[in-house]
Amino acid sequence: MPGCGAMKSLGRVAVPVVCVAVICGAAISWRAYKAKANARKLAEAASLYRARAEQGDAKAQSDLGHKYFHGNGVPRDYAEAARWYGKAADQGEAKAQYAIGYMHYHGQGVPQNYAEALRWYRKAADQGYARAQYALGYRYYEGKDVAQDYAEAVRWYRKAADQGYAEAQCDLAGLYYQGKGVPQDYSEAVHWYRKAADQGYAKAQYAVGYLYSQGKGVPPDYAEAARWYRKAAIQGDEYARRALDSMKIGFTAQGKICLSGAFLGSIVLLISSRVSMRNRQQRRATLAGLLGLLWVGLDVYGYSHFGILQSLSAVNAFFFGKSILSGIYVAMFFSIVWTQGFKVVLRICGILFIGFNVYAITHYHLRHLAACPRAFYSGNGLLIGMAIPMAILLWLAGQETRGSQNGKDGVAPGTVAGSGREPTRM
Repeated sequence: MPGCGAMKSLGRVAVPVVCVAVICGAAISWRAYKAKANARKLAEAASLYRARAEQGDAKAQSDLGHKYFHGNGVPRDYAEAARWYGKAADQGEAKAQYAIGYMHYHGQGVPQNYAEALRWYRKAADQGYARAQYALGYRYYEGKDVAQDYAEAVRWYRKAADQGYAEAQCDLAGLYYQGKGVPQDYSEAVHWYRKAADQGYAKAQYAVGYLYSQGKGVPPDYAEAARWYRKAAIQGDEYARRALDSMKIGFTAQGKICLSGAFLGSIVLLISSRVSMRNRQQRRATLAGLLGLLWVGLDVYGYSHFGILQSLSAVNAFFFGKSILSGIYVAMFFSIVWTQGFKVVLRICGILFIGFNVYAITHYHLRHLAACPRAFYSGNGLLIGMAIPMAILLWLAGQETRGSQNGKDGVAPGTVAGSGREPTRM
């Protein structure tokens, strides 16, 4: 019956949709549950810290101040944070001394007071606290609240840099590069920039790339410059993005292989189909070949013109669209070489889509990395691009099968009726 067939088709579509909705809902609920559980743990930890802090434990007082400052387990309250940081600082806790100095400098929870900030920074720095040493060096470099003194800035930057503090290493390298407070020394600048860059500090990675591109302190090496620029650009460094764009770097070997394969495969499909629409296979081959050439053109255009200067949202949209096109191309290719595999490929796409998005939801904290959103959009685009044509082809195949069955069912009654009329004509 036609109604039953329609209900079955609707059921086939509804069941996967419901499953996807349930799984995604479960993933979101799990994330919400984890967030609540984490908030409960933070609140319990804050209660423990408070009990110890009220007994005069300096570290607990500092940690409680940190919780109030960031709103971890307790409502954010700068005044309360300053109160507990102050108690710990008065007992000589270096981290708290730096924190209360920071709050005085920015006027958070206490009136803004640069002199008081400097006093606390110095107390923490004298105890060897690297962040305070860097902050003190920066004050001397800027000369905003103290007399500008590059030599003193170098002295404090070096103390923090020797402890592995990346920002201090980078700024110390900058002073060597500019020759401020120390004799100009590009080799020493490279040394300190490299130390910070190896820790993943984007500003230093860009600087190392720049020095390689200019041949300052190191032999000129554009490949090495591009490598460091890419590291910084992945983290969103705008200067590195511009530097990569200005270098007009050619395609990588892997990129050339992918583009060549896609181009040649598309040409072969067009030749085999003779760019004809006469039958189903030729139509699919022609469409796949045209889509492949369009993808190659988009990739070349994106690499040479879309540029590294575009906003991240525009780049993600471009990659999402290109990935959908890639998915459609792959689906059309599968429909030619594996004509009976629509259901299998569609199911695999559905499973991968669910798994990919559940993983993305549960690892939402990685969104700040520029490469992760791009991978998310590209992966989803590819799977959606494959699923749409596969679903359409599967539906068309089902329609054709039902049509042929109805045709066979219609021939039998006609034959019987004809055989019944045949004797009367004789």
